[in-house]
Amino acid sequence: MQIYLRVVFVALALAVGIAFDSHASKAQTPSSTQEVLPQPQPPFKGKIGRTVKDSTPDFPKDVEAPKGAPNILLIMTDDVGFGASSTFGGPIPTPTFQRLADSGLRYNMYHTTALCSPTRAALITGRNHHTNASGVITEFATGFPGYNSLVPKSSGSVGEVLKENGYNTSWFGKMHNVPDWMSSQAGPFDLWPSGLGFEYFYGFIGGDRSTQGPSRMPTIR
Repeated sequence: MQIYLRVVFVALALAVGIAFDSHASKAQTPSSTQEVLPQPQPPFKGKIGRTVKDSTPDFPKDVEAPKGAPNILLIMTDDVGFGASSTFGGPIPTPTFQRLADSGLRYNMYHTTALCSPTRAALITGRNHHTNASGVITEFATGFPGYNSLVPKSSGSVGEVLKENGYNTSWFGKMHNVPDWMSSQAGPFDLWPSGLGFEYFYGFIGGDRSTQGPSRMPTIR
């Protein structure tokens, strides 16, 4: 999973409207155990005697992101070409993107598919869209390998990886990767953001949604 995770971070300049906020408050020395998820329970360091008086409790500490861990903002601009923004030589002014790019790094070898669902699936997992069963948008899913829209548990997601390393995670906006027959309020919610490691979701399920007017607010879960 670590190899694929690096691919996801390479794509930070593209992004999906997903914000991750580190709640680290104490230092934690990174170790090899962080490469194994979920992280193993720490050994008991208390003492168990014959009586309560002779015993010393030891409560395991929550997993925390290391001190100084960066906040991560991953943004995906739907149906926008690589050369559209001024940051990459396009005609549309994007001054904020420009400032971020000028103070960071630009990557231009990220794999996209010219479709939002496959590209989003690749972005949040770091894996090929066919490996994610997302060869096409969810409404066009078929019962064939690579195209059934059921992202397998083996793919994992950047949300799950960050959450299990002590981050708070959330997803805002469009989520066009939930199978069509799982998109109602009855669920199941396995492939909703809340089932993919994102603790908070404020957005909508499906390919499009009008968000104008009080009766057309985004779906919340």
